[in-house]
Amino acid sequence: VACVARALVADARGSGGDDEDGDSDDGGDAAPAADVAEMEAVIAEIERVGGDDYVVTDSQRAAALIDAERALRDEGIAAGLAPAAVDAMIAAFKGVTLSTLRAAERVPYPHGDAMPSRPPTLVGVESRVAEVAARLWGDDIGEGDGASIEAASEAEGGAAGGAGGDGTDTVARFGASTDRVAVTQAVAGMGGVGKTTVAVVYVLTHGGLYRRGVLWVDASSVDRAIAAYRRIAVVELGWEVEESESDGDVVRRLFAYLREAAAPQRWLLVLDNADDPAALEAAGLIPPDDACRNGHLLLTSRAGDAALADALHIAAPLRLSTLPLRQAATVLLRVATGEAAAEVDEGVMAEREGATHAADDDDDDDD
Repeated sequence: VACVARALVADARGSGGDDEDGDSDDGGDAAPAADVAEMEAVIAEIERVGGDDYVVTDSQRAAALIDAERALRDEGIAAGLAPAAVDAMIAAFKGVTLSTLRAAERVPYPHGDAMPSRPPTLVGVESRVAEVAARLWGDDIGEGDGASIEAASEAEGGAAGGAGGDGTDTVARFGASTDRVAVTQAVAGMGGVGKTTVAVVYVLTHGGLYRRGVLWVDASSVDRAIAAYRRIAVVELGWEVEESESDGDVVRRLFAYLREAAAPQRWLLVLDNADDPAALEAAGLIPPDDACRNGHLLLTSRAGDAALADALHIAAPLRLSTLPLRQAATVLLRVATGEAAAEVDEGVMAEREGATHAADDDDDDDD
């Protein structure tokens, strides 16, 4: 707390200050000198209380708790909360512990190179991302409509799948997994068609809606998936993992974390390059049904429809194919020029497309 307070003081001073005439200089809006002095006094008091020779008596601790409870109750009443809601808030305050505070401050999210970066040259990705969102969240999701997704996440029941609550409508429309409580979807296709890119952009666009966190797993092999789960536990969640804990123990702890999610604290698990879903399932690297409440599973995979249906009961994955000629030309142009917004010349494209059609007609005549 003292470090945070010092940072606030430094920020207040660095953003500007009062000159000798008492006027603010051109460095920006400055905190009043009185506020800075008050913060410095708070720092001194924090450091005094934190000293080795300072002892808090039971009566002082009790008085502090009573003051805090009174302040919370006043805030709740001022905010118009019902008496029962205020009592519940006070009960939660009394029951909080250091371990619960530490758990509350960290949720998994891919950092650094844990998740591939967004490619600088994107063509036609937005519509695919919108379709993934619609398949995961249900009928209330408009194309690219984050507000609608937020509304669906707060829908009655809080279960995955959108306004219907249990995901049934989404299952009927898109063939998502019917045996799991979580809505399970896959972006499938051959290598290089943009499956991972669609998943990355989906996370960057909608990841903030998953209040229980986003778990990104390199599922190209069982060993890499296990390593990713360990990274999530140790690096992203800050858990202490004992040397005696097996890989299976760590994965089960993570699935227990997902199982504890309460609506609307949804989570998203992305299994990237899950080309052998049966092997992942056999190794216990896909959450069991009872861990899938309020969760979304999203796979990217080269596996065929039959393999996805057998392992995860995904009847109709979102299957990507190669880009149409115009979009492919746009990608090549952007890569060649380094300009992320470059567009192909419509006249040139029309001429090339006409030549292509003419060549096809000549081939037909030769046949």
